[in-house]
Amino acid sequence: MTNKSELRESIIKGAQLRKARELLELASEQVALKLDITRQDILDWEEDRSQPRLKQLEKLAELYGRGIDYFLKETPPPPRKIEFRGMLGQSVKDLPQQAKAVLARFDELCRNALEVESLLNKKRKVTLTRFEESVPPKTVAEGLRKRFGVDNKPLANLRERLEDEGFRIFELLIPDDAFSGFSFWHSEYGPCILLNAGDLKGRRNFTLAHELAHLLYGHESTLCYIPLKLSEVREDIEFKTNQFAVELLLSETGVKEDFRRRQLSITPSVKELGQMAGKWGASIQALGYRLENLDLIQRGYTDTLFETRPKFLRRSRTPKWKRQLGKEFVETTFEAYEKGLISAGKVANGLGITVREAMKEIEQRGHGQG
Repeated sequence: MTNKSELRESIIKGAQLRKARELLELASEQVALKLDITRQDILDWEEDRSQPRLKQLEKLAELYGRGIDYFLKETPPPPRKIEFRGMLGQSVKDLPQQAKAVLARFDELCRNALEVESLLNKKRKVTLTRFEESVPPKTVAEGLRKRFGVDNKPLANLRERLEDEGFRIFELLIPDDAFSGFSFWHSEYGPCILLNAGDLKGRRNFTLAHELAHLLYGHESTLCYIPLKLSEVREDIEFKTNQFAVELLLSETGVKEDFRRRQLSITPSVKELGQMAGKWGASIQALGYRLENLDLIQRGYTDTLFETRPKFLRRSRTPKWKRQLGKEFVETTFEAYEKGLISAGKVANGLGITVREAMKEIEQRGHGQG
């Protein structure tokens, strides 16, 4: 965390101001309006012809979803142009400002993770193979299931498995469910995935598998809105990544055996589908469509369920920050603090919590070690 005295002696990097603004596809006129200044002021700051005042910098940091330290030194470039998939005719520009800020927060988390790992001399190794577009989703999914040693069983702890393979995965609350997931393969951060923390666990897991497909197929930075009714998906790439997610999470042989063992009818109840989906770590809708395509339940039945029981899919509460950030990131952050490499303020800023919360966690860890 940068204090005010240090900030006065620092030079704000214009290139960092521009990168932060362009990632969110904000026009200089929009930023100027928010700060009640002229467009030329924004351009002068970004070209290093002048410097914003402290109050103005604080407003920029809030608007861009960045920590102030982001503007004081060169950092890895953010993702290239982001493709918004799932909502035809829409782009990142159409997102609400609060949703755009989540993208910046995600980029900050990836940057913080890399910085902490560098301080600890830890290097991430990405071990999964990428594939050509011509390789069928089922082939890729079956190869991964074999690699993970699950055969026809449920694939448990997908997030932890992927983190072990070198992926960076975070969950953040996305306002108004503006999108489901975001992924990019960065030259320095490596493969990164963002999930909507407001979604139910099975839906988050499906989104994770969906975004994994984008990364394994080498797609550009991709922002996805996955509709509840997967039958509404029309875009070829999204259909393909959904197909991969279904194949990865819901083994054909295993699902058939489980369905018959449960002795379900061709029109199972929401509760029955929910129990089965929970076992397989998938969303109810994904399981429903899988069962329909296997001719185990009535065609079109899944969509009917969602029309009559939409509240079943709504989130019940906001997830805890530890779950959102993941055990690996949290542990490495506190390890860096315990070794005197970062301050408590930096811990709090990186984890998105207050200094008081950070100190309480540090104290509890100290007692645990004692």
